[in-house]
Amino acid sequence: MKKLFALLVAVSLVLAMLAACAPAAPATSSDAQGSYNPKDHPIAIGIFLKSHPVVQIMIGGFIVRAKELGYEPKLFAPDEADATKAYGLLEAGMAQHKIQGLCQYLFDESTAQYIKKYSDQKIPVVTGHTAVTDAEKSKWPGLTAWAACSAVEYGKESAMAIGEQAGGKGTVAVTEGSFNPTEDAAAQSFIKTIKEKFPNMKVLDPIEEGFDTPTAIQRATAIIQANPDITGAFSTTGAGPSTWAGAQQATGKKICAIAMDYSRVNLDLVKSGEMYAVVAQPLFQEFAKAAEMLDTILRGGKVDFANVMPAPLVTKDKVDEYYKYLDTVDAAMKEFK
Repeated sequence: MKKLFALLVAVSLVLAMLAACAPAAPATSSDAQGSYNPKDHPIAIGIFLKSHPVVQIMIGGFIVRAKELGYEPKLFAPDEADATKAYGLLEAGMAQHKIQGLCQYLFDESTAQYIKKYSDQKIPVVTGHTAVTDAEKSKWPGLTAWAACSAVEYGKESAMAIGEQAGGKGTVAVTEGSFNPTEDAAAQSFIKTIKEKFPNMKVLDPIEEGFDTPTAIQRATAIIQANPDITGAFSTTGAGPSTWAGAQQATGKKICAIAMDYSRVNLDLVKSGEMYAVVAQPLFQEFAKAAEMLDTILRGGKVDFANVMPAPLVTKDKVDEYYKYLDTVDAAMKEFK
C-alpha cells in the first residue's frame, strides 16, 4: 500500500512539472478583442446633402451606433448635392484622420474609383441604402458589404396598397427624384405589380420630380390636372410626400399617395391624412448596420456581403414609433451643425 501511495505521488509530481513546462494556451478571440480600442481605429461616413432631413437620418444611424460601439466617428459631407465637393471632403478627411474603416454612400459610378482606392489601402469600405446584386459587384471593386432594403419589394408593397385603397380603378402616377438605379428599381417594380394585379388601372410612365419642391409640386399638379380619373401616386424619393401633398392641396383632388422616408415633415403629412403612407426605408438601421460591420471587420471578423433589411409602410397608426427615431437623430446631429 505504501509503495502504491509513493508511486501515485511520484506520478502527480511528474504531471505537475510537465504542466508547468508546457506552453501557454493561445489567446481566445475574446482575449484578443479585449485589447482592441475603437478610439485607435477611426471610422467615418462619406455622403452628401448633410442638411437634408432624410440624409440626416442616415448619418444619425451611423453616428449613434458607432458611438455605442466606442468609436469617435467622423463625417465627410457637404450640404449640397455636389459629388465633387463630397469627394474633396472625403479625400482630405481620410488623410487627416487616418481613417481605418469607411461607410461610403454610392453617389454614382464615379464613387467606384474611391472605393477601390481605399480598399487597395486595406481600408474596408461598406455602404448603406443601395443594394448591390452579385451581377453588379464588378461595378464596385473593393466594396466589402452593403446594408439596404429591397427597392423591388417596397415598390411591390406600395402598388398593392394603392391598388387596394383605390379599388383597382383609375390612373396612378409614378414620380422619381432622379432616374437612378435604386429609384428606377422601385418604380419598375411598382408599375409591374399594378399591371399584373390591377389590370383595370392605368399606370403612367415615371417622370422626374427633381429636388426643388415648388417645381416638383407643379409637375405633380400638372399630372393630376391632365388625368381627372387619377386615384393614386407613388413617389420614389424622400421629398415625394411634400410633392404630392402639395399637388393635392393645389388641385383639391384627394388621392391615395405613398412616398419615401420617415422624416419629420413626412410623418406629419401621414399623421394629418394628407399622405396615405410613407415607405420606412430603414435609413437609420442601414447605417447603424454599416457601423456594426466596420466594427466586426476591424476586430478581425467577417460579414456577409449582402444584408437585406425590411422597409415597412408607415400608415397613420404607426407614426409614433418613427418619431422616436427622429428624436435620437436630432440629438446625434447637434455636433455636426
